[in-house]
Amino acid sequence: MTVSAGEYHRRTSYDRFDMSGHSLDWSSQPEVFKAYRGAPSVPLPEEMVMPREPLREVLRGEPQPGAAVGIEKLARILALTQALTAKTRHGGVDIYYRSVASAGALYPTELYCATKGAPGIEDGLYHHTVALRALTRLRTGSVVNAAIPALRFSRDDKPALVFFFTAIFFRSSWKYRDRAYRYHLLDTGHMTENLVLALKSEQLAFELSHDFVDGRINDLLAVDPEREVCLAVAGVWEGRKESSSDEEISAPVTGAAGNSRVSGREIDYPSIKDIHNASTPIAKPQAELLPMVRNLALKPDFATRILPPESSPEVMSYAEAVMKRRSMRNLVREQLASDAFRALLTALSTDVVPLGTGEAISHAAVAVGFLVGNVEGVEPGFYLLDRAHSAVACVKSGLMVEEMAQACLGQAWLANSALHFLFLANLESLEKTWGSRGYRYAMMSAGRLGQRLYLAATSMRLGCCGIGAYYDEEAAGLLGLDGETRLLYLAAVGPVRRFL
Repeated sequence: MTVSAGEYHRRTSYDRFDMSGHSLDWSSQPEVFKAYRGAPSVPLPEEMVMPREPLREVLRGEPQPGAAVGIEKLARILALTQALTAKTRHGGVDIYYRSVASAGALYPTELYCATKGAPGIEDGLYHHTVALRALTRLRTGSVVNAAIPALRFSRDDKPALVFFFTAIFFRSSWKYRDRAYRYHLLDTGHMTENLVLALKSEQLAFELSHDFVDGRINDLLAVDPEREVCLAVAGVWEGRKESSSDEEISAPVTGAAGNSRVSGREIDYPSIKDIHNASTPIAKPQAELLPMVRNLALKPDFATRILPPESSPEVMSYAEAVMKRRSMRNLVREQLASDAFRALLTALSTDVVPLGTGEAISHAAVAVGFLVGNVEGVEPGFYLLDRAHSAVACVKSGLMVEEMAQACLGQAWLANSALHFLFLANLESLEKTWGSRGYRYAMMSAGRLGQRLYLAATSMRLGCCGIGAYYDEEAAGLLGLDGETRLLYLAAVGPVRRFL
């Protein structure tokens, strides 16, 4: 069945007066660590020198010709993309925190890497087995070359590394049911942003892409496409001469596809597969690309420019922020300093590329707004951010964070936030421009920006928590959005009672 992004989004909307409650089936709880038992693995180095630069410098970084990405550099990139950061125990079970945000701590996103000529590691396809701090080898041979015909990178030369991000459906749908595809995309966006920042910190030339031939890449990764699918890829180019070897790739390790099953009692939610299958075709833009902020029918006047903070409020490095990132709800009603506010807006506005380039999809697919609750020198209200020109516009004056907290399933702690960042999209515009695949672009872009906010807030010892659950129509009405524009994601930021 073919569905549109708008139809799926409406079908999975929450309504205060039509919520069918359900209890979780703990007997079918999904496993959150994927492991290929019996497959060969490459241990990753325990000791690594992490980058010391602050996030603001990493965001401004430019690629530099450099040495090949060997096992030590690759290990650092992987650690900064996803890592276990802490452990607690609840109900007799060990619970692990991770550096990447995830709805319900269900972590549907898995990371794979194809290498070619990397010092210290055999050419092939690997799964980043985060629980073991290892790369599990799934195939040998020139997997990078085998993948190229199915990829849509803008460069003609072949990359030296390719990263693949997948989502396992049941990990999220166990709790969120049909709405889970939203979280598959948001959570994948979280992790892709971590990879982007890790590659920028190494000053590597790379390209993130959401376009590829889905079936061929899923086959190459040896996943079960009924349970696990690729959603994003990233290529990395090095300064060394391209390898000419084209060794035939091996068959995947025995039973690889079976590892996409994460529970003995999985339930299928057809709406997820319907929207995913509908978003499989890659469409060239059918309309003029405009920044999404210009497609919201709100007619903002971006007269106020964002001034960078007078002094940097960051108190920890980018790498420290990655490892200390948590979803914090212990927000307090304290004023957010002007420098911290400007640093957050600057982080979201840095490295926006011109329309017409690959990375511009993010700029054209999602708009950023924010609700001011308690910020030094800024009146409460609903504002929009023009990321490309570092400017803001007030859409509606007045204190709205308490009403938005009620729209977010009545989560009262949200009313303590200094700021609610809003990620918005006109679903009709997405569909007209890219077909249903545009929904992937928008949701993953929202996840990327949400993860960046997490890190920017953490670097200043502020709290941040992403919210993907809200009464959709109620939130849209509060913001005064037109019939086709919807809130995709919200991130609350502000001072906290105690920084974890």
